[in-house]
Amino acid sequence: MSHRLMFIFNAIAVAAFGVVFLAMPETLLNFFDTETYAATVFVARFMGAGLALAGVFIWFAKDMIEPQTERTMTIALLTSSAIGFVLTLYGMVFANVIRANGWILLVIHILFILGYVVLLFGITVTSNKNQPQQYKQTF
Repeated sequence: MSHRLMFIFNAIAVAAFGVVFLAMPETLLNFFDTETYAATVFVARFMGAGLALAGVFIWFAKDMIEPQTERTMTIALLTSSAIGFVLTLYGMVFANVIRANGWILLVIHILFILGYVVLLFGITVTSNKNQPQQYKQTF
């Protein structure tokens, strides 16, 4: 997987959540079984604007070709996903503000964490399927 592809996935996910939080905060808050007070809806709209902006920023960052810039963006997005995972877990377990469907957010954060760790540390998975097998004969 390339940095560009990972940035595209991240930009789409972040921008999609941002647009929904901006346009229909009550719907998304109800999906997670969270209170929908006027202040909560207002703050959700602000968060949606921030997420939409982050999505656009990540979308433009996908075309950067300098390795150091890609690495810096990868570290930043990995950190963001890790913090999002911890906050979501805290909101589900301790604060009890995300009472339904929080597992979806956890899975999204885990997928991005794994993707960015693979990119950051250069982990590759290869198959020996097409290489000829060499067998030792032991008698």
